Amino acid sequence: MPEPKAQLIDPQGPIDVPGISATGIITATGGFVGAVQGAATGLANTTSNLNVGVVTSTGFVGDVTGTASSVTKGTNLSLGIVTATSFAGDVFGNAAGLSTTTAGLKLGIVSATSFAGNFTGIGSGITGNPNIQAGIMTATSFAGNFTGLASGITGTPNLMVGVLTGTAYSGDGSNLTGIAATNWIANNVTANSSTTAIDLALGNVVKFTQTSNTTVSFANTGTSNIVTFIRPGVDYTITWPDAIKWDGGSAPPLASKSVDDDVFTLLTRDEGVTWYGWETVTIDKKANRLLLWGREDDGYGALAQNNPTPNFISSPVEIFGNGTTWSRLSNGGTHNARQDYAIKSDGTLWAWGLNQYGQLGLNDKTQRSSPTQVPGTTWNQVQGIGGAQSAAATKTDGTLWVWGNNTLGQLGLNNLTAYSSPKQVPGTTWGIGEGNLTAGGSYNMAAIKTDGTLWAWGYNYYGQLGQNQSLNPATYSSPRQIPGTTWSTISGTYGGYTALKNDGTMWVWGYNYYGQLGLNNQVSYSSPVQIPGTTWRSVSTGSLCRAATKTDGTLWAWGTGSNGNLAQNNRTQYSSPVQIPGTDWSSSLITIGSNESVFVSKTDGTVWAWGGNGPGTLGLNDRASRSSPTQLPGYWGDTPKFSAKGDFATALGSI
Repeated sequence: MPEPKAQLIDPQGPIDVPGISATGIITATGGFVGAVQGAATGLANTTSNLNVGVVTSTGFVGDVTGTASSVTKGTNLSLGIVTATSFAGDVFGNAAGLSTTTAGLKLGIVSATSFAGNFTGIGSGITGNPNIQAGIMTATSFAGNFTGLASGITGTPNLMVGVLTGTAYSGDGSNLTGIAATNWIANNVTANSSTTAIDLALGNVVKFTQTSNTTVSFANTGTSNIVTFIRPGVDYTITWPDAIKWDGGSAPPLASKSVDDDVFTLLTRDEGVTWYGWETVTIDKKANRLLLWGREDDGYGALAQNNPTPNFISSPVEIFGNGTTWSRLSNGGTHNARQDYAIKSDGTLWAWGLNQYGQLGLNDKTQRSSPTQVPGTTWNQVQGIGGAQSAAATKTDGTLWVWGNNTLGQLGLNNLTAYSSPKQVPGTTWGIGEGNLTAGGSYNMAAIKTDGTLWAWGYNYYGQLGQNQSLNPATYSSPRQIPGTTWSTISGTYGGYTALKNDGTMWVWGYNYYGQLGLNNQVSYSSPVQIPGTTWRSVSTGSLCRAATKTDGTLWAWGTGSNGNLAQNNRTQYSSPVQIPGTDWSSSLITIGSNESVFVSKTDGTVWAWGGNGPGTLGLNDRASRSSPTQLPGYWGDTPKFSAKGDFATALGSI
């Protein structure tokens, strides 16, 4: 029997029919109260009277006000303006107007074309050209481009940023992916076969270790537009890609010595189709090579050329080549020297030259015309005492050792006995840094201890031991303290000393006939007297003149200028400091030989010389004296060292 049917004719106002199950399309335009199942197309929201409870339909078109729980998207769920106060689920379409209450807004996959506000959750698929504005993002994962301040983002291990245009970044870029990953990242490459492919995706600072001849190629050239290529010099060849157009038309020669480094720069503007290349610099690692020049009197072998006859060399020559590096020289400034000393980087001490008093420390009196090792491997500083044929050296353990002639107690051993091998001066706190040990010309020495105290011993005729003795000053064969506890460096020569304190003050004492103490007089002093100024940085003491730098890079000189050694373009004597032109003089400074030959380095690694040059001690390939600074050829390195003594000079440098 057919079911009875009811037909509503001309319904008036809202109708609430409990239990109606609508399986078709509900097209009511009036109002509706209740849940919806099925297709809810065509619903229109009238003022205040469309109240939807639980919406479980698989398709929906229209706006939603109220609780929109359990909505799922089929093929035809398209939401307009969603103004719900809480929401859980995915969002497609225009999500404007969403507001969050406490824990109420829970977004899944957001693919809306516009968004404004803070964001928590999975942000995959978000696009924002041009209207996505994200506040504080605390998402645990992110994929896409990012513009703006990226504070608070966490993403281990799933933060993937494409084009990053943030206004600030801190880090080395080593953990970034994308275009920033290879900028200035070290890429260690070993060339051990005939071909070597360099993957620029691993970094654009190529450190190239080469153990065979090889042909180079580049992979992933689009990841870096500029490449720094560092190659230690070895006796192998490189065949470069034809795409490299070299400055000057051809590839620069490769460093063939293991003591050099080549640095090349390669630049491309078309993703590696063509490269422009040039040699940035050749790094000479032969810093602190041992060089000598000048005249060795009477063939004593002081130039270490293994030549027992008198010899003359007017420009620097290297001894002990093959990459041997040295760390210390005898400080220089000694008088009538016939022997020399140097320390290698491995802490070994070497001596050569005259040896009549055993001053080479080799336990004999045989002269040497080439460097011979003194026993020990922990030597730190060494100082010869010129005409006195004596020497002193410190070890890294703070001990002080002496040997050679001891006529006037210059060895500080409380006796007058000569020794042909090193003997220890009492104490284990002698300073081991630069400028802590020196000789006052003939027959005396001075040294600073680690507590800042200054000690001197030996010959004292001019009061150079600083003991404040005006008449017939006593000679001392053991160390005597000079007042003060803040001494930092000491420099000595025949007849006197110059020293600096920690506060930048300079102090002088001893012989002053030529105004070499810089006190604007010619009075000798047997105790330290201050030269005006508190910014003195380094000093060298010659027999008849002095030179010093200040912290502002200026250079000053005083004393006799008879050989042009004050660099004033004259030969005038000055009894107070006068400035030598320039403000880029280095603190690694200066040495003044007994012929008033002066050497000073600049901060750019150049060395300049002037003064006496009769024996060729300026190293300028002639014997003409100079009264203004003249540059020695070559690059000498950051901290070259010089020692001028007698008629010859030695140096540690990179030329």
